[in-house]
Amino acid sequence: MIKAAEVTSVPIDGDRYHDPRHARVESDQIWRKAWLLAALASDLEQPKSTVTFDIGHDSIIIARAGDGELHAYHNACTHRGTRLLEEGVGSRPLITCPYHAWCFNLDGKLRGAPDPDSFAEGLPADRLRLKPVRLETWQGFVFVNMDPEAEPLADFLGKMVERAAPYQIARMELIEDQTVSVDCNWKAMIDNFSELYHVDHIHPQHKRFVDCPHATNELFEHGHTGLHVPGFVTDSRYPVPERPTDYQEMQLTALGIDASEFVGRVAEIPAAITRAKREQSGKNGYDYSALSDEQLTTVFQYNLFPNIILSGSPEGLWMMRSRPHPDDPSKSFLDKWTLQLNPDPALGGGSEHKQTMHAASREHQPAEGRVPRDCFGHEEILSGDKSMTETIDQDISLLARVQAGARSSGFDHAWLSDQEIRVAHFHDALNETYREAGLLEN
Repeated sequence: MIKAAEVTSVPIDGDRYHDPRHARVESDQIWRKAWLLAALASDLEQPKSTVTFDIGHDSIIIARAGDGELHAYHNACTHRGTRLLEEGVGSRPLITCPYHAWCFNLDGKLRGAPDPDSFAEGLPADRLRLKPVRLETWQGFVFVNMDPEAEPLADFLGKMVERAAPYQIARMELIEDQTVSVDCNWKAMIDNFSELYHVDHIHPQHKRFVDCPHATNELFEHGHTGLHVPGFVTDSRYPVPERPTDYQEMQLTALGIDASEFVGRVAEIPAAITRAKREQSGKNGYDYSALSDEQLTTVFQYNLFPNIILSGSPEGLWMMRSRPHPDDPSKSFLDKWTLQLNPDPALGGGSEHKQTMHAASREHQPAEGRVPRDCFGHEEILSGDKSMTETIDQDISLLARVQAGARSSGFDHAWLSDQEIRVAHFHDALNETYREAGLLEN
């Protein structure tokens, strides 16, 4: 693990948030060389299932062939480069080019083309197969890497493998799938979810259920970071309330605990939550045996370089993924998957035992079939027509202004506090790439 003193903190200027030169370097040296979270394994369980993942100007198809094997390849026909599939989840026996009807098996091999005798050099199936992309899975997620020489995924994740192991992420079900387009660079989104310095000001509701001043940060190799925030408590900057807050009452009720018992005893709630989870472990469909007492009441967040944010608790997770706009570095997309742990029937679990990660989860219980993907613009969040939860809505409401300020001649570079060490560490990882490309001096 990296110590805070080892973060070099090269000045973070505004150019990297809007300069096309930085975007081109990121496209070539980050998006086409890093391990990228591309899909949920649950969307690829059945033979003939496909997922298409777009990142910048590249698009990747992940497919499970009839023999059960997973394959990944570029979403570009080897005839004249036509994009084969639109972004999304689907099921199909073959992939057929919409332009000239070249046909490919789900393993990427060319199956056939119209008028094959018209090709003087023939149609060698192996030579004309779709260009393969490396693929590995971890914790129910499918990762891809366009660089054939990249290190194994486990080596890239490093300590993340160990940190995630106690949580049952692979068993969590998708209950909501959202994508919002935002008027900010993709890195501004990652910066936002790399520090708590802004929380007290723009997320006042947080003081009712977490204690950000006592959060702890972790810095890892490859630009990854971790954050652990005490939960089921109130903010230590303020007096402990006489009665449980509305959030605490909701959390207690989810575990079958009478919140009225904690009038005058709010500080005792985390210990009561820990006892209740230990008592219920293995009885109601949840197994907490691999988790420490601290993990039972702590909100975790792990940012995986370059663009993944995993934030949650033992019962549920937000997976957020920031993606660049293909043509405008001042725009990006934020994907958010809300995942909830599905109680194990073998442990006596059923739908009546489901706990929620946050109040919003109650509104999005899994329906029959896959939940639909909802795509919208940040203007719909500002108008109140769409929501990604109160907290994320508040973040998105500010990010266009962050982006605008980065272009101002009055902004030289970021002046970071110790509370923003994860921001500095993230940019340190980026700086290695910028130096190699000549955008930074050594």
